[in-house]
Amino acid sequence: MLFVSMILVLQAEAGSPVGQNTLTGVFMPEMITVAGDTLYVVEGPEVLVFSLKDRALLRRIGGRGEGPGEFRAADYWYNTVTVLPDAILVDGFDKTVRFSKEGKLVSEARKPVGFSRMVPVGENYVAVKLEHFEKDLQFHCLHLLNPKGESLKELGRQESPVQQTTRTFEMIPDVLNFAVWDDKVFVEKSREGFVLEIYDSRGERIGRIERKAERTPVTDANRNEAVEAVKTIPFVKRAGFEEFKRMSTLVWPDALPAIRDFAVAGGKIFARTSKRRGDRENWLVLDMRGEILSDVYLPRVEDAPLLATINGVQYYAVHDNRLYYLKADAATDDWGLFIAEFK
Repeated sequence: MLFVSMILVLQAEAGSPVGQNTLTGVFMPEMITVAGDTLYVVEGPEVLVFSLKDRALLRRIGGRGEGPGEFRAADYWYNTVTVLPDAILVDGFDKTVRFSKEGKLVSEARKPVGFSRMVPVGENYVAVKLEHFEKDLQFHCLHLLNPKGESLKELGRQESPVQQTTRTFEMIPDVLNFAVWDDKVFVEKSREGFVLEIYDSRGERIGRIERKAERTPVTDANRNEAVEAVKTIPFVKRAGFEEFKRMSTLVWPDALPAIRDFAVAGGKIFARTSKRRGDRENWLVLDMRGEILSDVYLPRVEDAPLLATINGVQYYAVHDNRLYYLKADAATDDWGLFIAEFK
């Protein structure tokens, strides 16, 4: 397995064409995760399971519907998958479903509607919900839930990049991101700077990482890129960008977020910052105390569509000190898997 992984890493760093790494059957991915020698790709109501050895499709889990092991469709909703030691947990619109590693249905449970990205932590769960506070202002809130789906505690709150009532829209959205590892919850608070807070499975704060970070100013290139991303939103496509501007208040930040998003794996924190060098972007690898282990620039990861990004969708996963990411071939619409190593 190590030998095969090394080959794939070299292919990715050499810039091999997507065709050599194509994932058959992937057309509109929504998120990925890696566990052991297996890649999991969420696509709508299904989870596609691939072998990392040869990118062969091993099985499909789930399906569209409202029966056992099936998931109903909902506008602007994205299912997520968490690989547990003995099961695969899929978080759907109105329920969570556990499958065996072989893809057989084990159990399912109804959940409160509106909670997304539901992930186990100890005997409890964490999940995000869009809520109203302070009159018309909307927040994404991270909750700790008990096994019955009842909220025990709020672990984080951040203004939503999209405010429906006031029609304000952050053109470069700063998203509430979190990660779970070793029965701990990591919450980034990039609106405060380079800040991460750490909670145990009972919701008690056990640590805070705060580092001084350079302010990365918003450039014309950032603005142009953001406008093109907004133009891909379905309702903006229908109405036209000029009409969208007329109907909305567009908000531009003075600086880019210190942490764009992050992952925790193998006892390390992998934070993707907003700094770039050409077609490569900056990652900081930290230990659990917040000390920098490495400061590297890796190939740029393709962002999910804007509304998916706001809902926490990422086209990458970190595993075994490697970055696994998906990249689309514009000519063929094929998606390929690429790998880069944190050094």
